[in-house]
Amino acid sequence: MKITVGPGVMVAAAFVGPGTVTTASVAGASSGVSLLWAVAISVLATIVLQELSIRSALSTNQDLAPLIRQFGHDRGWGVPIALLILCSVGLGNAAYQSGNLAGAAMGLSGATPVRFIHAVLVTGSFAAGLILVDRYRLLERTMLILVGLMTCLLTGLAVACLPELMTAHRQVVSSVHAFDATVVLALIGTTVVPYNLFLHATAVRHRWSGIALADALRKARMESAGAIVVGGVVTAAIMIVATVVIAGDTSRPALEALQVGIDQRFPDIGRWAMGAGLFAAGLTSAIAAPVAAGWAVCGVMGWNTSSGSKAFKGVALMVLAVGMLFAIFAARPVALIVLAQATNAVLLPLVALVLLAIVNSPLIPHDYRNGWPQNLIVTGVIGVVLLLAAAKLLPVFG
Repeated sequence: MKITVGPGVMVAAAFVGPGTVTTASVAGASSGVSLLWAVAISVLATIVLQELSIRSALSTNQDLAPLIRQFGHDRGWGVPIALLILCSVGLGNAAYQSGNLAGAAMGLSGATPVRFIHAVLVTGSFAAGLILVDRYRLLERTMLILVGLMTCLLTGLAVACLPELMTAHRQVVSSVHAFDATVVLALIGTTVVPYNLFLHATAVRHRWSGIALADALRKARMESAGAIVVGGVVTAAIMIVATVVIAGDTSRPALEALQVGIDQRFPDIGRWAMGAGLFAAGLTSAIAAPVAAGWAVCGVMGWNTSSGSKAFKGVALMVLAVGMLFAIFAARPVALIVLAQATNAVLLPLVALVLLAIVNSPLIPHDYRNGWPQNLIVTGVIGVVLLLAAAKLLPVFG
């Protein structure tokens, strides 16, 4: 059976970024591999939600943002949900983009003599070039190469750490006296990402339009699930490495401790491997975030969502430029991040509920609508999503 690689790789590339590396490092350093179950739950939840996005887009031949806008408009709440998407995906991705670029630059400057500020410029320029070229398959293949590089390097480090894993795990667990639910929610939250729903819907239409719906859905589902599982494996690999090389040392920031620990444990190749892996993780997210923002904002505003349109390029390049400025000046756009956290917390369960309604509606051909077992599974996932929303909103309003 031929295995097709496509838009799912972009989803994995988007959620395995510097934020995931940091969160998985914290989890490994504080809990060893005890929280691998949380990674498994996040992977399953992501597969379920992304499948809803795939099915809605291919069945209706519409991108997710205009589909949700129309669904909301027919029920009298089109404007509020449009504003949520603009704040969460548009402004939110601009706020988080500085972290993506900074992470990629840290990796590049750690593995090579390139200075941090130059690394930010190189990373940002590369992402801008991909946006301007307007070649979807080039974008997809670039993501595939970067995800492949990241997976090989980080899982390779994890395999090298396996002989010492259980000893290090016992050492970490013996020093931990309380279960930290925050880390669990962070592991799930860094994988279940709202903008990936919009990214995936448009990407599958680019990739699978023009073929029979049954074939498109089969290929898209298999490829999506496989890519998301690979992303989960990378997250687990980082946790394993952090467990061994950090071993409960919380005296310094997790990402710094991970880099130092790898360099000490593997002096010949560790610094290069970690640097290249972090660079790939940051670059993939730095490409995916502005692309997703461009598609989502254009869709909800009723603009042309083609990747060659001026509107798409304008939005995507604006998100990229804002992120570059914040990364270069080492500034954290705190107000934007708080706004993004709040709107993301509201948007994700809302989009999940709308998707659930869509896949049970006449918009979807009868044979491809949900049955009660699927609705039960999705309802459970939405419960997890609501828990995440509460965890994100409490610090903002508490």
